[in-house]
Amino acid sequence: MSEQPNPYIPSRKPQPQKRKINQQGPTKSKRTKMLGARVSVPMETEAPPQTQARFNIDQYLYGNYRNYYESRRGNVDPHDGRLDLLDASLFKDKRVLDIGCNSGNITIMIGLQYQAKHVLGIDLDDVLIKKAERQLRLVNSLRNPDGNDALDILMRFMYFPRALATTHGFVPMSVPPNYKSTEFPYNVKFETADWMEMDDPGQPQYDTIEPDEMDPYPPRRRRHQNVLQKVYRVLKPGGSFVVEPQPYETYQRRAKLTDTLMAVFEAIQFKPDQFHDFLMDDVGFTKFTDLGSSGEKLKGFDRPMHVYTK
Repeated sequence: MSEQPNPYIPSRKPQPQKRKINQQGPTKSKRTKMLGARVSVPMETEAPPQTQARFNIDQYLYGNYRNYYESRRGNVDPHDGRLDLLDASLFKDKRVLDIGCNSGNITIMIGLQYQAKHVLGIDLDDVLIKKAERQLRLVNSLRNPDGNDALDILMRFMYFPRALATTHGFVPMSVPPNYKSTEFPYNVKFETADWMEMDDPGQPQYDTIEPDEMDPYPPRRRRHQNVLQKVYRVLKPGGSFVVEPQPYETYQRRAKLTDTLMAVFEAIQFKPDQFHDFLMDDVGFTKFTDLGSSGEKLKGFDRPMHVYTK
């Protein structure tokens, strides 16, 4: 049996020498050489300039701007004064159509605060419709369970903090057995669609139609008169068409940005100053009410509001 070495007695065998570490670091010449090797390429080779992604305004030809309310209002008063001009009777217990609903901010407020019987928000942009559906679930999760909800147009301040939904997720919106389709959130629906491509119901369906804006850009190059005539057909007798005409000059300024916008602008024949006579004389509306403007100082939120009654 071989003798086991005693670990407490130093071995007589030569031990390998440990490598000495220079704790003072490399000399100046070595350090300069090392740094030079490390930085010589980027110092001698100029990095290519960073090209910023250009805002593609042509993507939003139909007014389907992303983050419209956030970018326009910022951290300013989140209350939208335009809603103060509209009497609650236009929406309460009514069937409402919101054409060009964008991210659904106004649509949700009509369904919750104004207690519409049913409100349908339609937009061409599927990204915006998906955002609207998320916002609907968010508001439903954080609203006051006892009612008396007070929403802001940015959907930032609700009864419960937003962190609650971030941490625990949204409240399920599955239909309960005793649900009422006329109560929030089941009275609000969103759909990605070109409204002019949707089937004409053949009979009046809505009490109030509220387009996002009335602008002179013809949707998909159709005559804008066709849109207004279809609005009249689907409105019930006594129904209201809420119009927020956008000044023609604003599109003239925007048209200078791209060739596509300029081509569309130059093709415009039916201009905003022709809307009123066409709606009253040709389409057949019987009453016109000028609600004035909200007096808001924010760009895009101070336009006049008009109501046409069938």
